[in-house]
Amino acid sequence: MAGQPLEFWTRLLRLPGFVVVHSQEESQPPRYCFTVAAEQRIGVCPHCNKASEEVHQTRTREQIVDLPISGYAVELKLRVCQFQCERCAVAFTPDVPFLAEGAHATERFLARAAQLIRSSDVANVAKFYGLPEQTLARWYYDYVERRRVASSEPLKPIQRIGIDELSLKKNIGSSSP
Repeated sequence: MAGQPLEFWTRLLRLPGFVVVHSQEESQPPRYCFTVAAEQRIGVCPHCNKASEEVHQTRTREQIVDLPISGYAVELKLRVCQFQCERCAVAFTPDVPFLAEGAHATERFLARAAQLIRSSDVANVAKFYGLPEQTLARWYYDYVERRRVASSEPLKPIQRIGIDELSLKKNIGSSSP
């Protein structure tokens, strides 16, 4: 993709806190491969909530599916840093907000796939995206469960009790003179 600045792809992909550091176009099958890395090399320790800049190691998560661009499949390679907390002496990897938990896909990809599955079925959507049907089915059901759990509000204390009017009428009618 000579001549295509990486800033363009960064703006187009809109991955919060990440920038495109490498891009590659493949013709068979038509696919864009992007390597993305965090803009800031800093993480917050989940144990003590202290910021850490000490990178223990860097890993690359590969074959992450994102929404297609103009007939081209999009595959992300994500460079993630594992930090060493100076205070706790533990290693941790910060969460990546746009990645779906337990899947090699972005949340926005799964949201779109779920929308298509609701009006079609898993087999057709898997074929459309060029994914194995069982993989997409697992991702879909995990996505739906995460959304259900996230949207369920905690129960609140009872503030009013409804009264069964028919039962109330029966009791009043039988005790009236």
